[in-house]
Amino acid sequence: MGDPKDDLRATSESISHDAQQVDALEKEKTKLDPEDPQVQQISKKVEAVIDKMQDKAAAETALVDEIGASA
Repeated sequence: MGDPKDDLRATSESISHDAQQVDALEKEKTKLDPEDPQVQQISKKVEAVIDKMQDKAAAETALVDEIGASA
């Protein structure tokens, strides 16, 4: 098992990367006509990334709790 502090750092970096991906997708979407079928495809990608972010945020909370308990 890895060091919880390293795991927390890696999880935080992963969430940050996901947020950048969501930002890029949203910017791409704003350039399209709302009726463009790509808008729905991009929206579904955004949903998928945000779902992963929620899971990572929960893992991050658990890591913070673990780090706090061992202090």
